[in-house]
Amino acid sequence: MRVRRDGPLPIARQIADQLQALIRGGQLGPGDRLPPVRVLAGFLRVNRNTVAKVYAALERAGWVVTTPGRGTYVPLAPPPDGAADLVPLADRLLAEAAARGLSETAVADLVASRASARVEQTGPRVGFVECNPSDLAYFSRQLSARLGSPLEPVLLSELRRAASRLDIVATTLFHVEEVRSILPRHEVVGLMAAPDFQTLDEVGHLPPGSRIALICATQEGVQSKARSIRAVGISRSRLLPATLQQTARLRAVLRRADIVLASPKVLERISDQIPPRVRVIPFASVLGEGAIALLADRIRAWRGRAGRRSGRARRGERS
Repeated sequence: MRVRRDGPLPIARQIADQLQALIRGGQLGPGDRLPPVRVLAGFLRVNRNTVAKVYAALERAGWVVTTPGRGTYVPLAPPPDGAADLVPLADRLLAEAAARGLSETAVADLVASRASARVEQTGPRVGFVECNPSDLAYFSRQLSARLGSPLEPVLLSELRRAASRLDIVATTLFHVEEVRSILPRHEVVGLMAAPDFQTLDEVGHLPPGSRIALICATQEGVQSKARSIRAVGISRSRLLPATLQQTARLRAVLRRADIVLASPKVLERISDQIPPRVRVIPFASVLGEGAIALLADRIRAWRGRAGRRSGRARRGERS
């Protein structure tokens, strides 16, 4: 299995489709146990919540069964699969593509792109806005996977140019007023991004006196995460904050620190600068269920309004 972060389909959809293909093809047979959520998430380098939601969706559809203490496995009788009737057509498509010199990967990308385009026709066109590429990529993937539909990542500095391509614009609460001032005619949805509570609990139990380097892509990120860290009892004097742009301070902070807190994306950028003795704790922010539900409600409301407008237009044409 593999996921493509730059592909046209959300990561959750990619994982679900591949697991179903493995079951349909017999690579995962009746009674076979799927990898635990944590293991598959680590292998694919995706959020554990994404894999957990995929497993839950597959269980609701009858593709897998989860039993406490035993894990998740393929049932003895998988659900009837209407897609099986399309296998000969898929084989003919692959054969025709090979005759034209196209690889299987190219065919898969083409089909995924066309499927995504059909999904997008139902609208609306949703954009997610952040001020830096690191947070933009991280939150966009998280939001797209949990919504189960594609969206367009947009840097705050490029928002005006992207305005004509968007119907609904989502952003974190930190930027919501700025986005509304730039796009006063758009529907703008502010989403709350909170630090991962499991990480906060781990930080709260760190040895007293340990020096903690808090590294973020932006100063806004430092301020937001520092508030959360102080809320679990870490004094201001123990925190050594720095941003990626503060190169000299960043080097000094990493030399002094006992522990480094940073998002997975930031850790990728600074991994070669962290001394071997320093303990590293990935510190990601997550979009809460309430934030996702709010955006999903706005999307449904938009579709409802679009459907009513279309209905009125058809009645006007008939009259």
